[in-house]
Amino acid sequence: MPLSQSALMSPDPTLDHPGTVAAGGDLRTREVPAVRRAMAILWLLGRHSAGLSLSRIARELNVLPSTCLHILRELVATRLLAVDSDTKLYRLGSGVLTLARMLSQQNQFVRFAQPVLDHLSREFHVGASAQQRERDDDMVVVAAASVVPGDMVSPGARTPLFTSASGRLMAALNDFTEDELRRRFARVRWQQPPDVETWLKELRAARRNGYAVDEGHFRKGITAIAAPVFNADGVAERAISITTVSAQLDAAMRKRLAKQVQAAAAEVSKALR
Repeated sequence: MPLSQSALMSPDPTLDHPGTVAAGGDLRTREVPAVRRAMAILWLLGRHSAGLSLSRIARELNVLPSTCLHILRELVATRLLAVDSDTKLYRLGSGVLTLARMLSQQNQFVRFAQPVLDHLSREFHVGASAQQRERDDDMVVVAAASVVPGDMVSPGARTPLFTSASGRLMAALNDFTEDELRRRFARVRWQQPPDVETWLKELRAARRNGYAVDEGHFRKGITAIAAPVFNADGVAERAISITTVSAQLDAAMRKRLAKQVQAAAAEVSKALR
């Protein structure tokens, strides 16, 4: 969605620097348009793997081409972007991968979850992933593993908060009113939507059982099983989950996988305390 010029402009030119104290003692924050534009460019190019030209980027973000070019040159210099010398198309650069690797090394949840995911995937031939709730109330995949070609969920993937099995856990184990649950349920794009009453019943089951299941609703023909990862305060904002082809699961195997996922999530929860 294009950014308007007003969205990129500092709203208050009287502020001399970020964190200026305004009259009355309130701490106010000054926006930095160049940084906002740079971030908007990175997110835009993240959605266009084939690359975009200077004119297309400037048009999409409603930024002057000369201003856009200066920002692009800085991002190329830092290797966050790369530009093809022949086509003049800009794409994400290798620096983004370096930052992602640094994040995975610094994020304790990723460090503790990754070996657990690797084990689940190898042992049961399933896709395995770790998700966490973000401040904007999306769920984001922060680590993944799969021995099954094409079955791996990529780190960085985002879904609405209540999506699939891990989303049922967020809905079941956090403080939402029923009205809010119903409203947010409608935001999830299901391939085979459950009716909301069935979904609410599944939330109650998730509270009792300590894990949640999505059988082909979010992705047709795919079963997801997730268990919560608790922080030191006992709050569940993370999850470990596995995905597998529904037709390959019988009742006994589903129960076994649920126990394994629960054990894996408990191991990570313990490590994080």
